Amino acid sequence: MSNVAAGLWGAINGEAWDDLRAPASAIPLRGQSGDPDPDTDGSLLFDDTTVEQIAIIYQMPHAWESTGIRPHIHWQKTADTAGDVIWQMRYRVWNNNAIAPDFGDWATATERSQAVASDQTTLIDAWPEVSMSGYRKSCFVNVQYRRKADDAADNFSGDAKFWEADIHYRVFGLGSVKEYPGA
Repeated sequence: MSNVAAGLWGAINGEAWDDLRAPASAIPLRGQSGDPDPDTDGSLLFDDTTVEQIAIIYQMPHAWESTGIRPHIHWQKTADTAGDVIWQMRYRVWNNNAIAPDFGDWATATERSQAVASDQTTLIDAWPEVSMSGYRKSCFVNVQYRRKADDAADNFSGDAKFWEADIHYRVFGLGSVKEYPGA
Protein backbone atom coordinates (compact mmCIF):
# COMPACT_ATOMS: atom_id res chain seq x y z
CA MET A 1 0.00 0.00 0.00
CA SER A 2 1.45 3.42 -0.95
CA ASN A 3 1.97 6.15 1.65
CA VAL A 4 -0.86 8.15 0.07
CA ALA A 5 -3.25 5.20 0.21
CA ALA A 6 -2.18 4.39 3.78
CA GLY A 7 -2.75 8.02 4.79
CA LEU A 8 -6.19 8.04 3.17
CA TRP A 9 -7.13 4.72 4.79
CA GLY A 10 -6.01 6.05 8.18
CA ALA A 11 -7.99 9.27 7.76
CA ILE A 12 -11.14 7.34 6.87
CA ASN A 13 -10.83 4.50 9.40
CA GLY A 14 -8.56 5.90 12.10
CA GLU A 15 -8.33 8.75 14.55
CA ALA A 16 -7.56 12.22 13.19
CA TRP A 17 -7.84 15.89 14.16
CA ASP A 18 -10.43 18.25 12.70
CA ASP A 19 -11.69 21.81 13.33
CA LEU A 20 -15.07 23.10 14.37
CA ARG A 21 -14.79 26.52 12.78
CA ALA A 22 -16.43 29.85 13.52
CA PRO A 23 -15.10 32.47 11.11
CA ALA A 24 -15.49 36.07 12.25
CA SER A 25 -17.75 36.76 9.26
CA ALA A 26 -20.29 34.24 10.61
CA ILE A 27 -20.35 35.41 14.26
CA PRO A 28 -23.45 37.46 15.06
CA LEU A 29 -22.72 40.71 16.88
CA ARG A 30 -26.24 41.38 18.10
CA GLY A 31 -26.45 40.70 21.82
CA GLN A 32 -22.71 40.55 22.37
CA SER A 33 -20.96 42.51 25.11
CA GLY A 34 -18.99 45.54 24.04
CA ASP A 35 -19.78 44.74 20.41
CA PRO A 36 -16.52 44.59 18.46
CA ASP A 37 -16.70 46.44 15.16
CA PRO A 38 -17.00 44.51 11.90
CA ASP A 39 -14.20 45.31 9.42
CA THR A 40 -14.74 45.51 5.65
CA ASP A 41 -12.80 42.25 5.13
CA GLY A 42 -15.19 40.19 7.31
CA SER A 43 -13.01 40.19 10.44
CA LEU A 44 -13.93 41.71 13.81
CA LEU A 45 -12.02 44.58 15.42
CA PHE A 46 -11.55 44.43 19.20
CA ASP A 47 -10.88 47.83 20.77
CA ASP A 48 -7.82 48.64 22.88
CA THR A 49 -9.74 50.64 25.53
CA THR A 50 -12.98 48.68 26.01
CA VAL A 51 -13.39 45.02 26.96
CA GLU A 52 -15.34 43.52 24.06
CA GLN A 53 -16.51 39.95 23.75
CA ILE A 54 -18.28 37.54 21.44
CA ALA A 55 -20.12 34.27 22.03
CA ILE A 56 -20.11 31.17 19.85
CA ILE A 57 -22.22 28.02 20.17
CA TYR A 58 -20.79 24.80 18.74
CA GLN A 59 -22.45 21.40 18.47
CA MET A 60 -19.98 18.52 18.59
CA PRO A 61 -20.13 16.38 15.44
CA HIS A 62 -21.12 12.74 15.22
CA ALA A 63 -17.58 11.68 14.24
CA TRP A 64 -16.13 13.21 17.44
CA GLU A 65 -14.28 10.63 19.57
CA SER A 66 -15.58 12.05 22.91
CA THR A 67 -12.04 13.14 23.78
CA GLY A 68 -10.88 16.54 25.04
CA ILE A 69 -11.18 19.62 22.84
CA ARG A 70 -8.70 22.45 22.26
CA PRO A 71 -10.12 25.96 21.72
CA HIS A 72 -8.02 28.57 19.94
CA ILE A 73 -8.34 31.80 17.97
CA HIS A 74 -6.64 33.33 14.93
CA TRP A 75 -5.91 37.06 15.16
CA GLN A 76 -3.50 39.83 14.24
CA LYS A 77 -2.57 43.41 15.09
CA THR A 78 -3.90 46.20 12.87
CA ALA A 79 -0.67 48.24 12.97
CA ASP A 80 3.06 47.57 12.84
CA THR A 81 3.76 48.77 16.39
CA ALA A 82 4.93 47.20 19.65
CA GLY A 83 2.59 45.83 22.30
CA ASP A 84 0.69 42.72 23.25
CA VAL A 85 -2.96 41.69 23.28
CA ILE A 86 -4.52 39.58 26.04
CA TRP A 87 -7.25 37.16 24.98
CA GLN A 88 -9.51 35.33 27.43
CA MET A 89 -12.26 32.75 27.12
CA ARG A 90 -14.79 30.96 29.27
CA TYR A 91 -17.09 28.12 28.36
CA ARG A 92 -19.89 25.79 29.32
CA VAL A 93 -20.75 22.34 27.98
CA TRP A 94 -23.95 20.31 28.18
CA ASN A 95 -25.57 17.26 26.62
CA ASN A 96 -28.83 17.20 24.72
CA ASN A 97 -31.70 16.59 27.15
CA ALA A 98 -29.85 18.57 29.85
CA ILE A 99 -29.97 22.14 31.15
CA ALA A 100 -27.22 24.54 30.05
CA PRO A 101 -24.97 25.23 33.09
CA ASP A 102 -23.43 28.55 34.10
CA PHE A 103 -20.23 29.65 32.41
CA GLY A 104 -16.93 28.86 34.10
CA ASP A 105 -14.33 31.47 35.02
CA TRP A 106 -12.44 33.55 32.47
CA ALA A 107 -9.05 32.08 31.52
CA THR A 108 -6.22 33.83 29.70
CA ALA A 109 -4.69 32.13 26.66
CA THR A 110 -1.67 30.05 27.65
CA GLU A 111 -0.13 29.35 24.24
CA ARG A 112 0.76 31.42 21.20
CA SER A 113 1.92 30.16 17.79
CA GLN A 114 4.93 32.49 17.91
CA ALA A 115 6.11 35.48 19.90
CA VAL A 116 4.10 38.62 19.25
CA ALA A 117 6.10 41.00 17.06
CA SER A 118 5.77 44.61 15.93
CA ASP A 119 4.16 43.52 12.66
CA GLN A 120 0.78 42.26 11.54
CA THR A 121 1.54 38.54 11.52
CA THR A 122 -1.53 36.34 11.97
CA LEU A 123 -1.15 34.53 15.31
CA ILE A 124 -2.91 31.67 17.06
CA ASP A 125 -3.68 31.95 20.77
CA ALA A 126 -4.79 28.76 22.52
CA TRP A 127 -6.02 27.44 25.85
CA PRO A 128 -5.39 24.10 27.57
CA GLU A 129 -7.41 21.09 26.50
CA VAL A 130 -10.96 21.02 27.89
CA SER A 131 -12.00 17.67 29.36
CA MET A 132 -15.15 16.36 27.73
CA SER A 133 -15.57 13.41 30.09
CA GLY A 134 -19.25 12.54 30.42
CA TYR A 135 -20.35 14.42 27.31
CA ARG A 136 -21.88 12.67 24.31
CA LYS A 137 -21.76 13.24 20.57
CA SER A 138 -23.93 16.23 19.57
CA CYS A 139 -23.39 17.95 22.94
CA PHE A 140 -23.14 21.74 22.99
CA VAL A 141 -20.06 23.86 23.70
CA ASN A 142 -20.76 27.55 24.29
CA VAL A 143 -17.61 29.70 24.33
CA GLN A 144 -17.18 33.39 25.03
CA TYR A 145 -13.98 35.13 23.89
CA ARG A 146 -12.86 38.63 24.83
CA ARG A 147 -9.97 41.00 24.49
CA LYS A 148 -9.06 42.00 28.05
CA ALA A 149 -8.18 45.58 27.08
CA ASP A 150 -8.12 46.69 30.74
CA ASP A 151 -5.37 44.18 31.64
CA ALA A 152 -2.00 45.87 32.26
CA ALA A 153 -0.33 43.30 29.98
CA ASP A 154 -2.62 44.29 27.07
CA ASN A 155 -0.51 47.20 25.88
CA PHE A 156 -1.06 47.25 22.11
CA SER A 157 -2.62 50.62 21.28
CA GLY A 158 -4.81 49.67 18.38
CA ASP A 159 -7.55 47.31 17.34
CA ALA A 160 -6.90 43.57 17.39
CA LYS A 161 -8.26 41.87 14.25
CA PHE A 162 -10.12 38.64 15.07
CA TRP A 163 -10.24 36.22 12.14
CA GLU A 164 -11.67 32.99 13.49
CA ALA A 165 -12.29 30.83 16.55
CA ASP A 166 -11.79 27.07 16.27
CA ILE A 167 -12.10 24.01 18.43
CA HIS A 168 -9.74 21.17 17.59
CA TYR A 169 -11.34 17.79 18.23
CA ARG A 170 -10.49 14.20 17.41
CA VAL A 171 -12.61 12.08 15.06
CA PHE A 172 -12.68 8.43 14.17
CA GLY A 173 -14.06 7.47 10.79
CA LEU A 174 -16.70 9.50 9.01
CA GLY A 175 -19.51 9.87 11.57
CA SER A 176 -22.03 7.99 13.71
CA VAL A 177 -24.33 5.16 12.75
CA LYS A 178 -27.25 6.66 14.73
CA GLU A 179 -28.73 9.92 13.50
CA TYR A 180 -29.28 11.19 17.07
CA PRO A 181 -26.49 9.64 19.17
CA GLY A 182 -27.00 9.91 22.91
CA ALA A 183 -30.45 11.48 22.61
